[in-house]
Amino acid sequence: YGTHILVMAAAGDVIYPGGTAENPNRMARIYSTDNGETWHIEEMTRKVYADRNSLIPDGVSSFFGSGKLAVDPDFNGTGKARVYGAVLIKDAERSDNNYVLYTDDLGATWNILGGSQTPVAFASEPKVDILPNGQILLSARRQGGRTFNVFTYTNKATGSGIWDKAVNGCENGGKNGTDGEVLCIDAQKADGTMVKLLLQSQPKGGASHYDRRDVTIWYKEVSPTATYTSTGIADGWTQGKQLS
Repeated sequence: YGTHILVMAAAGDVIYPGGTAENPNRMARIYSTDNGETWHIEEMTRKVYADRNSLIPDGVSSFFGSGKLAVDPDFNGTGKARVYGAVLIKDAERSDNNYVLYTDDLGATWNILGGSQTPVAFASEPKVDILPNGQILLSARRQGGRTFNVFTYTNKATGSGIWDKAVNGCENGGKNGTDGEVLCIDAQKADGTMVKLLLQSQPKGGASHYDRRDVTIWYKEVSPTATYTSTGIADGWTQGKQLS
């Protein structure tokens, strides 16, 4: 946003399934404040998790959701951007937990959206986007479709709000799941009417976890003024264009 660029990434030589409290999968902040002319890198691992003073102290491995971060370029009318990122954290019991984190300072510090260390979904490879009404949407991978949850601000000035309960939806009819992306866009109907669409990529075919084929875009129209529950987001997807 502006001349500032932020990338959050896995780092080091420990893969996600192999992380431990003593040797976790590393997390890096890579950023530029001059439109990419110069770059800086900072390890963020124990600021975010795997340390008793971190945001999520019982985590042992992490996967910052691949794809895009979600940006509110003028959060609460302050003229400053708020950036949201979905993160997968494996805890000491080896369970997969999804959170949404946010930063107001280009990733130097992060906070948990909702302020709780309770996961907002038990799934994998999460993605985040901002709905037209300002709600925050989490979409995560599961076998046979997606898991959704939505966050609603109750006081945007203080950043407080509540998460709904995670709900499964956008069924793909198969046994597979994949690291698909969710994206909210402006679109135009055949009659010229402008609408807001959610797009969700995932495979249509495949009989097993690693048998992923026929990548397809599902879509769903969303209202710019409606307030959504997780169920309201999870229901009503239409299978769209197959890309492969």
